Amino acid sequence: MSEALVARAARRRWLARARHSVTALVIATLLGACEGGSGQSGSAFVFLTVDGFSLGGGATPAFVSSVPSSTAQGTTTIACVTLRNNLKNPTVTAGTALDNVTVRSYTVTITPLTGGSLGGPFTFGTAVLVPAGSVATGVVSNNTATFAVVLVPSGSKGSAGTAATVEITFRGRDGRGQAVETDGAVTVLFTSGLQSDSSCSGTTGGTGGTGGTGGTGTGGTTT
Repeated sequence: MSEALVARAARRRWLARARHSVTALVIATLLGACEGGSGQSGSAFVFLTVDGFSLGGGATPAFVSSVPSSTAQGTTTIACVTLRNNLKNPTVTAGTALDNVTVRSYTVTITPLTGGSLGGPFTFGTAVLVPAGSVATGVVSNNTATFAVVLVPSGSKGSAGTAATVEITFRGRDGRGQAVETDGAVTVLFTSGLQSDSSCSGTTGGTGGTGGTGGTGTGGTTT
């Protein structure tokens, strides 16, 4: 084989490898673009975050890392959650009524730390307004809402001495109709002998819930 033919054959092999590398890069880029983003993704001007969970409402809730849950299957474990409405660019734009977010539902996923399943996920309907608040010198205030959520519905209790992680996904829309979503998690400790199950004090009732064993969605207070 002449040197010219050898050179052309080598060039064809190089081009084939180059095309393969470019194709792989394009595929990797597309896959990366499909991965989930942060709470700031989407076209809404605001995003929600979870400040924490507590067992009492008020302007300054005392957040907890774990919530006791009765092992009685006929009871429901409830806690308070505080959501915060965050402007993406508080130093550029001030919030308006269109930036208020109404949480319409939340989905509860219970994962026992010892393995197995306690049922679910459970989806509850609700209607809670998380206000955009006001902005002064780039600082946003009056932009939180504290309301009650079901952590463990009746019939899904673990045995005494065990624990589970409860992850809650909150879904709603702002005044422009843009979807807004955020997640939060808390540990529940299944405890026998509780006189009453955990609850969220100082909040008002809300709309009914659906999904899983059903349940009662809850309203809340804003601060």
